[in-house]
Amino acid sequence: CTVNTTVTVQQITMGAFTGTLDFATNDNNVTLQTFSGTGTGARVLNMGDGLWLLTSFNANVWDVTTGTNFTLNANASTLSFIPSSTPTGSINFVGGGKSYNTVTHSGVTNQQALVISGSPTIATFTITAPANVLFSVGTTTTISNAPSWTGTSTNQLFLGSGSTTGVATVVLSAAGGITQWAAIRGLTVTTNALMATNSFDLKGNTLVTITPPSTGGGARIISG
Repeated sequence: CTVNTTVTVQQITMGAFTGTLDFATNDNNVTLQTFSGTGTGARVLNMGDGLWLLTSFNANVWDVTTGTNFTLNANASTLSFIPSSTPTGSINFVGGGKSYNTVTHSGVTNQQALVISGSPTIATFTITAPANVLFSVGTTTTISNAPSWTGTSTNQLFLGSGSTTGVATVVLSAAGGITQWAAIRGLTVTTNALMATNSFDLKGNTLVTITPPSTGGGARIISG
């Protein structure tokens, strides 16, 4: 199936699909609430170079829980998690061990979290404050390009594991990863260090160099 138009739908579900769903020939933009690629059918998704906008929350918004026989070609696509309204629950990105090109998550004012599981590999991961990003305990998320995650004194970031006691692993494949005005908890960073300035050490971190601010930032309530 080769798509040749801009797509706005509620959901794409292709777990039992056999064949190729191709957005790469025409590089279409796709807006949808949720995507499910979990299943066992011999299926291929070519995402193309367009924007994939995921607008839902309180659900597995991108779900590849079972990636058996699933080939995902991210091409030069951007996978963007921006809820269409104020979320009442987490925004779950279940990566299924697949590789993605650019993933973005924009500010959520009530601090509901983007929860990343399934050990994806992400070429470029962009976060716009205020935002919470939780990496699931016991998983490994690989980020190929050095991140630059910037908050402010009044719009901070929270980066951490999905547990107050467990840790999650983040592989930074390139040197030079930085963040500013972030609260960080339970992250084991490997390969290259994460440099965090004007930031807050909530403990349990490895290979994260945290420099606190000279004056305090505005208070935020962390969900998740």
